[in-house]
Amino acid sequence: MSEAFKFLLAVVLQLLILVVFYRLFAEETTSVDRRVTNNRLSPTLRDAQNPEDFKDWRTLYENTNLSTEIIWKEIPRKPTPPEKQMNHKWIVVTTINSPTEDVKKLAAMKGWKVVVVGDTKTPAEWSHPNCVFLSVERQKTLGYRIHDLLEYRSYPRKNIGYLYAIQHGAKIIYETDDDNSPTSGKITFYQQETGDFFVYKTDSAMVNPYEHFGQSTIWPRGYPLDHIGDPPSHRFVKCAGVDTSVQQGVVNGDPDVDAIFRLTRKDKAVNLNVEFDAEAPPVVLPPNTLAPFNSQNTLFLHKALWALLLPTTVTFRVCDIWRGYWAQRLLWDVGTHLSFFPPNAVQFRNAHDYLSDFKDEKMVYYESGRLIEFLNKWKSDKPDFFSRVLDLSVALAENGFWGINDALLTKAWLSDLVSIGYEMPSIKKASKPCTKVISEAIDLHSKEKPSSYLRAGAELKNILKRKKKEG
Repeated sequence: MSEAFKFLLAVVLQLLILVVFYRLFAEETTSVDRRVTNNRLSPTLRDAQNPEDFKDWRTLYENTNLSTEIIWKEIPRKPTPPEKQMNHKWIVVTTINSPTEDVKKLAAMKGWKVVVVGDTKTPAEWSHPNCVFLSVERQKTLGYRIHDLLEYRSYPRKNIGYLYAIQHGAKIIYETDDDNSPTSGKITFYQQETGDFFVYKTDSAMVNPYEHFGQSTIWPRGYPLDHIGDPPSHRFVKCAGVDTSVQQGVVNGDPDVDAIFRLTRKDKAVNLNVEFDAEAPPVVLPPNTLAPFNSQNTLFLHKALWALLLPTTVTFRVCDIWRGYWAQRLLWDVGTHLSFFPPNAVQFRNAHDYLSDFKDEKMVYYESGRLIEFLNKWKSDKPDFFSRVLDLSVALAENGFWGINDALLTKAWLSDLVSIGYEMPSIKKASKPCTKVISEAIDLHSKEKPSSYLRAGAELKNILKRKKKEG
């Protein structure tokens, strides 16, 4: 049996396994675990089985004061912190570990300060130069409205760190984890809100950014399973003055893929160690086209700092993905967009139980396609942007994507932003990333890089290249 045939057979088997996983989910009742998280029920409109249930949900909605219009300018402002505590560039991480090597690298970056959000398991004596450590006790003293809405031992406690950074002068926030670090020793995004970029020219509701960066058989966590087999998008227009205030960098080593990929595309006890095409240019997504982005290697510029909010009523493996989709839809209302950058960080993942991850990601497998369809249809007539942000958060609760507690969290978050002096972005009438064309539409094809396959051990293979040569 030839090597080429073996690898083609392996790919076919992996696709069959993926189909089995998908059908397994499709046959289960759609009520499984949708809104039961952290041992509590988060009621939504989709729970309503009859008019009385709907009435109960609306009563709950009205009793939480979510239906009351907020006059943002009347929210009291907190005092500005001392000048010596202020900084324009902040890195936000949360950890339960002592300072890791990656955190130490982040703290050594010139011009940046690091805020580390602790939890109940974080060493009480946590300390490192150029880092502000927010212990559980210190978090209580900050006076943020969101504090009492956040669970302990949960990733969304990171929200407190975002607010701290914004209150202490952040114009740019780089968010990452304690097992990630920039490969060059510097944070190499485009740290201005407008510039010259290639913009996808597509009518597709979804694009897979990993394809553009040379890994066309890999998909990011949060990518809808029913879109994995879609034709790739390689058509772009180069534009001037493109506004991109959220910038996600792809990550070499062990990138952010879902549990289905990890369970079916690599041998047990083998670590992923793939590379993306570093020569591929950054790309921007137009309105009505989405892609999942995470909280592991992402730059937020000032116009998009409101978009950092992590929800609490979905699982750990869902929260940053749902945040990303929620944020993308709202970015269009203020005339800015999501972009993806070539590999500028490396990750060697902390130990994970992939089957537990699989269970944790269940809502992503079930609901991401429905969420994307919903977001592309959603509109709001609210007169100011923060009211639209809250409007969407309530709509997501009504439609079963997260619990009503996340609508309450959004209200508290926005109120906290106003109280610490963050200026609400203005609504734009139309979101057009390309107002000035530099060059007409062209096809961009990156260099296909070797990838991970079942039964290949630690060796990476480029089966697409092999197939092309043999054809």
